[in-house]
Amino acid sequence: MVDIPTGRNSDQRIVNRRTALQSLGVTGLALAAGCVGDLSDDGDWPSRQVEIIVPWAAGGGADRTSRAISEVAEEHTDESWSVSNQEGGSGSVGMNAVATSDPDGHTIGVAAPEIALFEHLEIDEMGPDDITPVMQYVEMPAALVVHEDADYDSLDEFLEHAEDNPGDVQMANSGSGSSWHMAAAGIADEAEIEVEHVAYDGADPAMTAVVNGEVDCTAVGAAEVAPQVQDGDLAALGVAFEEEVDALPEVPTLQEQGLDIEIGSWLGHFVPTDTPDDVHDEIVDTYESVYDDDEFVDFAESNNFMRVQRGPDEFHEFMQEQYEYYGELLEDLDIE
Repeated sequence: MVDIPTGRNSDQRIVNRRTALQSLGVTGLALAAGCVGDLSDDGDWPSRQVEIIVPWAAGGGADRTSRAISEVAEEHTDESWSVSNQEGGSGSVGMNAVATSDPDGHTIGVAAPEIALFEHLEIDEMGPDDITPVMQYVEMPAALVVHEDADYDSLDEFLEHAEDNPGDVQMANSGSGSSWHMAAAGIADEAEIEVEHVAYDGADPAMTAVVNGEVDCTAVGAAEVAPQVQDGDLAALGVAFEEEVDALPEVPTLQEQGLDIEIGSWLGHFVPTDTPDDVHDEIVDTYESVYDDDEFVDFAESNNFMRVQRGPDEFHEFMQEQYEYYGELLEDLDIE
């Protein structure tokens, strides 16, 4: 069984509703008191537009949720918010752009399982200790999807086709070494089928590749792919979760169909490590307000994103756990 630890215990899955920074050692914040004023615009945050950098293409879960957060955050601050996409390196390009930006709180990044994978795969030296967490706000179980006109209408038929054509099935992912690459590899390994993994710069391009017939299938977030399954050209064969999900209510779990695997992704936001304490606290307070705002709650529910809240310390600890988990998974799957 491949199982990703999530710490779920309720539909809303709130791990910690309101936490402020308690330990400089845990989050890696180290800043002399005399420098705080210079870096934090005299403690006035935000003093200009706040930019969220999404390290993948537009249209995926990271992009859509970040845009929803930016819209609601504008109502809780006196400045505008924007979202930009900086793709490449399985997310390392965009994450590094944030990690190396001015630590004044005006550049915020998206963290996902990739932050726990870069070092293991030698994609980048960046890891959980190289960022300062703000909040984890969502998790996304993986869904295995194919084109609705494919020759197979069920998971069993798809697996039979893959077994009869070893290595011929092409499986798209959101980038080599990405969380959806891990999900795809984990599903293929559990099913004991041989596939060719094809990397794209994000979940949306991976789904588009299936729609266009460039590849045979992909494994992406259930919430991300739901619109294409409900009103588009894709069909979902199963969800890698412990129970059926609201995003794909009529799709059985992979476990129900004999594949003992639960895997997916999660999303959170972060700032550079040298961000001053007071600025970080202001950002955390804003995110707590956004998370509880009816507009964001409605967005998450209407788009079937599973909300989960982890504050800075809990999020940091969770990413460390993910680092260990993915190291073991890569070894089990013999992925280098």
